[in-house]
Amino acid sequence: MTTNSWSRKCACPWFAALVMLGALSALSACSNDSRLDLSDPATGGAGKEQINPGGVRVLNYSPNYIHSFGVTGPRGMNGGGGNMIRGDTDGPGEAGERCCIGIPQPWQPNTSLEIEWELDRSPYDNNLQNGLEVMRAIVTVPEYGPETYGFWAIFLPGDRVKVMVMDGNANGQNSVKTKPADDDPFVVQGVRDDAQTKELLERYR
Repeated sequence: MTTNSWSRKCACPWFAALVMLGALSALSACSNDSRLDLSDPATGGAGKEQINPGGVRVLNYSPNYIHSFGVTGPRGMNGGGGNMIRGDTDGPGEAGERCCIGIPQPWQPNTSLEIEWELDRSPYDNNLQNGLEVMRAIVTVPEYGPETYGFWAIFLPGDRVKVMVMDGNANGQNSVKTKPADDDPFVVQGVRDDAQTKELLERYR
């Protein structure tokens, strides 16, 4: 037996073992990836969540004209709208639907969004300096079901606001047919953003 042939016979079992080890490592990595996807807490253990596009609508019960608003948050929930006349005795002011915002499925508890809106407290005063302000709040999205019909922002007297995803009124919190009650746990008090208000007034000088 030559030295080369002896070397080949000895090397083959080691080479085969290395190939087998590499294959097992690859399979293990794939298995771990799958488990990570399925156990992702952001998806409720059901694999990757689905982000559905939805329109943005507004109801304005407040006495202020809403120039614009925008929401920012996790999981694709970013969008906005504008040009909402103030509410009166006939009901809330409304604005046409705008596209689009992400609506994640399934709903996850404690999904918080930041909402910012520009309002005019004196909509019939020709001097815009008298009533322009920027408000800000952190809002929580109420529970919604698997069938959704768009995202809504609802502005209320006293610089309060509520957001929701319309879904046929899942959990009793997502109706657009009635004004939110004063004790609605998802109605939030807005706070004036002085820095943004100053910038807004500068634009109109």
